[in-house]
Amino acid sequence: MKTLHFTSKKIKLILVGLFISTISFSQNYIDNTTLNTQKLSEIFKNAYVEVLQVNSSYLKIKDKYETFVDLDSQNRYISISGNYALQPNLTKMEILEFINKLNTEVALVKSYYGENNNSINYVAYLWIEKGFTDATLIKMLKSYNLALDLILQKDPDYKYLK
Repeated sequence: MKTLHFTSKKIKLILVGLFISTISFSQNYIDNTTLNTQKLSEIFKNAYVEVLQVNSSYLKIKDKYETFVDLDSQNRYISISGNYALQPNLTKMEILEFINKLNTEVALVKSYYGENNNSINYVAYLWIEKGFTDATLIKMLKSYNLALDLILQKDPDYKYLK
């Protein structure tokens, strides 16, 4: 086993790096009564998440996946959602069984069948009635992305998803 040797200079650099990262990623409390999509856009941009579109009630962003971020009209929650097209040759029973499997095995997101556009819709909610921090929102997005990774692993041969 190799032994790590730290000089005082290396230790100082590590401590300075940790100090800077704590300052730059400090949490800001956000009151839900003053929240709008413009403020959400700023939060995502500050976290280096690409903001593709800003509307009065939703954002379209891209971190790992293109995702919609909707703000409830009463500012009670933020929903993070997306969808995947399904293969056209599937029966409704096959689709519903797959969605049941996803809802059973993958936590955090709820999967729905979009019959009109033959897709699976995924949604996760962040309740913000008493306020939240920007870090909580970004962690929610990262968790949502991990859940989508798990969902894609449930269909490795693309039997269901396009």
